[in-house]
Amino acid sequence: NGAERFRIGDYDCWTLADGELTYPGWTTLPPEGEPPAELTAPYTAILVDTGSTRVLIDTGAGALGPNTGRLPESLAAAGFLPEDVHTVILSHAHPDHIAGVQMFSNAAVVMMRKEFEFWMSAETQARLEACEIYGLGPLEVVMATSVRDHVAPARDRLRLLDRPTEIAAGILVFPAPGHTPGHAAVLVSSGRQQLLYVGDALIHPAQFEHPEWVSAFDLSHAETVRTRKQLLERAVADRCLFAGFHLPGGLGAVEARQASFRWEPAVPAGINATPPPAHAACFVS
Repeated sequence: NGAERFRIGDYDCWTLADGELTYPGWTTLPPEGEPPAELTAPYTAILVDTGSTRVLIDTGAGALGPNTGRLPESLAAAGFLPEDVHTVILSHAHPDHIAGVQMFSNAAVVMMRKEFEFWMSAETQARLEACEIYGLGPLEVVMATSVRDHVAPARDRLRLLDRPTEIAAGILVFPAPGHTPGHAAVLVSSGRQQLLYVGDALIHPAQFEHPEWVSAFDLSHAETVRTRKQLLERAVADRCLFAGFHLPGGLGAVEARQASFRWEPAVPAGINATPPPAHAACFVS
């Protein structure tokens, strides 16, 4: 579905489809989640146009799979070329988020310093090459290669953050660790509306009802769960529109349900045409 436009206050925004990839179910959901043999995860980046700055959040997977790397087509469907993007935010340095970064050669590239230093360290690279970090076999070698191929060449354009930082008007990048050591989330605020982009802090709708369900890709299980609950509680309290790279449609709303949460996918085109329902209004409380 390419590009879907929506608004946050005065800002035009788009979900940009990069395609999808099929994973063994056990990598995404724990045994108690009764994962199917395979799960297909969508890949969805976000573009925000503040009027003076265009910010892209995550850059897609490039040639990682047969149905990935469609971000350039989706960007074109939104009416933009790669050179129209001023800033790229990388939520983290997994291959499906960083492979498109070199397309945006004019853009500053923002990520947490802790994330950059973890993936670029000789120790991490050696452990990935030896398949010793995740238990994911050859995929760990792909991770190591991807960082060398995509993050390292962008070094002269990198802006590394040590703390929550507003990198453009109303666009706050802040630490949301666990999935990776320096994983970041992004809060977009305009007028009285907010969008909370959580990257891979949640990667499957079942994790709203079961925030304790971690995946094979979550490096620190305890920190992932702690971060995830904080993000979900913030989204409910502030009625933020909620976005994640692997969530269906990329965009939706979070409702509190007794001791857990519920994910309500949005239809972005509907957000343009009519006001969103009250629970998805993203008004700051």
